[in-house]
Amino acid sequence: MRKSSAPTVRELEIVPHATWLLPLVAVLAGCTGLGSATPYRQQSPPEFRTAAASIMGKDVNNSVPDDPDNPNPRIRLQPSPGKAPLIGNRPVEVLASSNKSGAYVAFTGQVPVTQFFQVLRRADCDDWVFLQPITPFVDYYTSGDYTGDKATLKCLSKVHERYRSKTDERLAGSDGVVFDSLSAKFIDRDDSSYGPRKIHMDGWAIKFVEPTAADIDARLNAKPLSPIDIVQFKTAAYWVEKHRVAAFAPALRKVLPLASPFAALNSWGETEHAALRALVIAEPANASIDPYVQILEAGIAKMLVPGSLYAVSGERVGYAPFLAANVLVCRNALGTVELLKRVMLNATVYQHKMAAVKALVALGMADMVSKSLADGKMGNISTKVGDLLAGRDPFPFTCPMARPNG
Repeated sequence: MRKSSAPTVRELEIVPHATWLLPLVAVLAGCTGLGSATPYRQQSPPEFRTAAASIMGKDVNNSVPDDPDNPNPRIRLQPSPGKAPLIGNRPVEVLASSNKSGAYVAFTGQVPVTQFFQVLRRADCDDWVFLQPITPFVDYYTSGDYTGDKATLKCLSKVHERYRSKTDERLAGSDGVVFDSLSAKFIDRDDSSYGPRKIHMDGWAIKFVEPTAADIDARLNAKPLSPIDIVQFKTAAYWVEKHRVAAFAPALRKVLPLASPFAALNSWGETEHAALRALVIAEPANASIDPYVQILEAGIAKMLVPGSLYAVSGERVGYAPFLAANVLVCRNALGTVELLKRVMLNATVYQHKMAAVKALVALGMADMVSKSLADGKMGNISTKVGDLLAGRDPFPFTCPMARPNG
């Protein structure tokens, strides 16, 4: 923990947490004791719940073994919720420092969001590497655009060499380097037809730390400009979600893409999704529901023939409509049912339409949904609605913004 004159996050109000570990899709469903909301918690047998969690990538049984070649790493991180690798699959996260040098070396898509880190300085790979061409792919190897995984992995080996020998001042005081593999490209070559190539790949020396309040505030209020910024933003949002610190709710709300209905439908990225998830967990229960109303109403998009019952899938909205509907169910403010009914009948985006249906059922309006289904108003989501009404819903709603035990 580095020294700082700023107050630490532990000096802010931290609400005990009981539900923040739920994976994103499991944050969706049945409130109890709030207005007219009725319990909606269908339970499947434990083995099916375990299998479903495993399919989602969650290491439900702590079944991902430690690396036998690296039993006591200098750094060991926790998996992100729902992101632990499945048995037999390649890991999607790098959780430990390497025994090659003690350095933590990874690509941006592999870093867990469960531990905040500082970015110390740039540590790009600008190195000559040798690639043995393999026919019939010689043309790919000799082209300037090709990098392939072998070239990028050679950059990781270079970091381990320099970290171990302490010959690179860019690595001083760091825990290792995180690279952006998508930035990798060849920038030079020798006179031979193939073989040595100089590769460039963006990298950053990082250090894992316990954040201060100033660290979290600075990250949430700065626009992410690079891949490492996005990862660091997600770690800050995850911290807010984990500790339920309501003080950061205004900063999270500013990140949501709600400047227009078009933005609310098409401008969701990794940071926006992380901000929404943290917001619904951390903000007080009496906060305005306007953002969630905007998210759901954006699904009534004029993209199809008026009156069409065919809903298309939103490419970028992900689970944002379901989280928004979850909040509306839990708050159960005046006019919620009318809003949800309007979205159910008029939305042209699949996620919004289905989220409204799910919310109405959670509020005890299954008869209204059933009648709309019988009247032929559900269009191409009819089968899904029928499954929902029949109780075949693997992810019931919960109330993540309610304080535990009350």
